[in-house]
Amino acid sequence: MKQPLYTVPKKRIALFSLLLFTLLISTFFSCSQKIYHEANVQQLPPTEYLKELEAHPEAYLLDIRTGFEYRRNHLERAKNISYLSGSFSKKITKLDTTKTVFIYCETAHRSPMAARKLWKKGFHQIIDLKGGHKQLRKMNRNLN
Repeated sequence: MKQPLYTVPKKRIALFSLLLFTLLISTFFSCSQKIYHEANVQQLPPTEYLKELEAHPEAYLLDIRTGFEYRRNHLERAKNISYLSGSFSKKITKLDTTKTVFIYCETAHRSPMAARKLWKKGFHQIIDLKGGHKQLRKMNRNLN
């Protein structure tokens, strides 16, 4: 049996794979977080978010989680428009772009992407919940 001229050691493959994975993850998070600087989207911790929400009763409050997550528990006046649904873009087009929009997802991973779509559709007053709904549950406040 013929031996290959050169074989790549397993350690080198594992190191390369780890490096590639790290690069992909950091690229994903830096791109999704860029919207906060690019479009001046505010990301507020739970207590500040709830204070601002209370101060803006006319604003939209969008729960962008799935319907299942929304039905388990949600903020009192939240409207569920799932970011993962195929109709997210269509549904937000029907909203008044001059209003402030408060958004939240479960862990603040989907909300930067939703904020980008909202911004591209013409919304310029977007407030995101830092840490997502999970942080609110930790506080155990204002949930139904």
